[in-house]
Parts: sequence; structure tokens; C-alpha cells
Amino acid sequence: MNEYRIRNAIKDDLPFLAETVIAAEKGVSDKCNYSTLFNLSEKEVKGFIIAMFEEEVEYCEFSLDSYFVTEYQGKPVAALGSWIECFEGSMPSGILKSNLINYTFTKESIEFLKTKIHIVRDLIAERDPLSLQIEYLYVSENHRGKGLAKGLLYKHEERAKLAYPALKKCQLQLFRNNIAIINLFGKFGYKIVKCYKSDNPDILNYLSSNEKCIMEKIF
Repeated sequence: MNEYRIRNAIKDDLPFLAETVIAAEKGVSDKCNYSTLFNLSEKEVKGFIIAMFEEEVEYCEFSLDSYFVTEYQGKPVAALGSWIECFEGSMPSGILKSNLINYTFTKESIEFLKTKIHIVRDLIAERDPLSLQIEYLYVSENHRGKGLAKGLLYKHEERAKLAYPALKKCQLQLFRNNIAIINLFGKFGYKIVKCYKSDNPDILNYLSSNEKCIMEKIF
């Protein structure tokens, strides 16, 4: 691990963070919901994700301050985001995310989403206030199996406890078919506590799975 260094994400990392979001959304499939649900190419999605990060909105998955990256030979090779939900009086992250999408995405793409939102509504899960929300883990293929995910996760948990000593709970949301990530976080003390399922027959045209679960770790 000596050749790897964990640090705060910086603006130069934004293209890599956009790749992180897209890869994490795909999971074990080739479907990125920001492409399918907004009728956009992956290249267009990457540009909009970068634009959301550039707005510098805190306490959500599109905040630069939410991310640590692992660097190898001066380049980011892994990333993970987290924030404390509704911390210090902030709005729920779902509202912040929605505002960012409405501000940065095209009118046409948002109108397209409105025609599909009924398909995914059953998988929209609430986030518990004052819990650490873990989101968007990605490790470059050539650097997997080296403990980078573990290092990033522990760094996030450590930072959260320092910022909020009363922290009792960490959570992450992921698709039920992403067995590798479920097993990985299981090794770190996270357990599945709730699952959501959609019976809409069209959902697999837009998402990689019709089931989402919440994993949780209690301190």
C-alpha cells in the first residue's frame, strides 16, 4: 500500500469522479440510469455530472467535498463518496440532488425523465437523517484486490466520527444483484436491513435490477 495515497478530491479529479458515478451506477450491467432515464449518451451524462460537481453543493453525492480518492503515481485510481445526511441543518440530499439535476440537465432530458419516473418510483429509498451515507465506490480495474476500497471506507468513517462524534449509523444503497459489493461491505460490518422491489415489467430496460437494498452498520 505504500505506493498508494488517500487524499481529498480536488477539481482536477472531476473527470475521474464522473467516471466513478457512471461505473457505480452500472454496477454489474451496462445500464447507467442517468443515460437510460434521461435519454442521454454516456458522454453527455459525464458532462452533466461534472457540471453538478462544479456547483459545489455540500452534503450530497455530487459534492466534491464528499469524496476521497486513492492516488497512484500521481493519478486517481479509486474513489468513494460520503456525507452525513441533513448535517448542520442542510436539506435532504434527495432535494439537493434534484435541484442540481434541474439546474444542469437539459429541459428535454428532464421531460423525458418525467415520462419514466413511475417505472422506478418503487425503488426510491429515504435516507436516515444524521447517518453517514456511503455512495459511489469505484476502483480502477488494474488496482483491484489491493484493499483500496477498505482504506477509503475507513477514511470516510473516521472523518465522519470526527465531524460528528454522536454518529451511530452508516448506510449505503445498492442494487440487489451487485453481489460482489454486498459481500465486500459485509466484510466491513455492513448488513442488509431493508429491500425494495419493483414489479414494473419495464424497469429492466432502464435499471440494472428491479431490486434495491439498504446496507447498514451500527457503531
